[in-house]
Amino acid sequence: MRDGGVVDPGYQCETFSTDEDDPEESWYEYLRQRQGSVRLGFGSDFRSDAYAQNVGQFQIVRFTSGALDYQRSRRDVRSDGDNSYRLLVPLEGRFKFEQGDSREVFEPGKICFFHWGRPLLMTHTDPISALIMTVPERAIATRRAEQAALTLDPNRPLVRALETQARLLVEADGWTAADFSVAFSSALTLLDGALNPSPAIGSGKRALDADRARRLIEAHANDPHLTPAAIAAMLGIGERTLYKILDSAGYPSPATLLRTIRVERAHRRLSVALPIDLDTIAFEEGFPSPRRFREAYRDHYGQTPAQARDQLFSAAQP
Repeated sequence: MRDGGVVDPGYQCETFSTDEDDPEESWYEYLRQRQGSVRLGFGSDFRSDAYAQNVGQFQIVRFTSGALDYQRSRRDVRSDGDNSYRLLVPLEGRFKFEQGDSREVFEPGKICFFHWGRPLLMTHTDPISALIMTVPERAIATRRAEQAALTLDPNRPLVRALETQARLLVEADGWTAADFSVAFSSALTLLDGALNPSPAIGSGKRALDADRARRLIEAHANDPHLTPAAIAAMLGIGERTLYKILDSAGYPSPATLLRTIRVERAHRRLSVALPIDLDTIAFEEGFPSPRRFREAYRDHYGQTPAQARDQLFSAAQP
């Protein structure tokens, strides 16, 4: 049984409960529409319910489920062609999860991050409640996602902030498409940070200079005239020294760091369900031209800004 609601034309929410006459088939069909192909092994007296919210591909579902085995095979992966990711936040109960060589038991306080484009196995013998958040394929840096562990470090404050933000998405009322996409994008930013922790800054003058350089680049990234030479001059060091101190702290080159900061800031802006002008974003984030912005964005995310925008918001999920 479905009960859909629309507060804003771009924001959709839906409450679902399994059919009393055929709960297994109704849950299978719901999962197929909301997530994709997956094989199910049901426990006795199975029942489930869910509450889904989405703006385009930005989707989060809170669900409660009886005992169940989920298996996503290579065949399922091929049939979907979906290379996105999922964030799974346990609320009640515990479940086992396997993907590749990784096997973990999850319970509240321990967050699972996995690739939907790879085979997986999830099982629980008792009822559970959890949040599952869709992470679009290029919403975060691909290399970070590909190298991520199955479990996010529960001791990191950033991971705890991510869980708080995910819970806020389903607990708050009165969402509009714009507000929901901003809050969802904030969760993606936290996830991106959790998958790619900043290099540890050690002690000593060079370490402090590296941290100062990074903060200076972040503060002035929207200046199209900012160059490695200008950054070095502001720090009172030579350009060659600037390269050396950033490299010793694990950062990329000044130009690469600057370009990455600009691209990721622009990406956050185009991930909001509001009217935007890509050329304006390019200039406001410090790119010398829209062409340079498109090239940098494509190098970082594997598609143009316009393609990313269309992919996120051209159509809502069923």
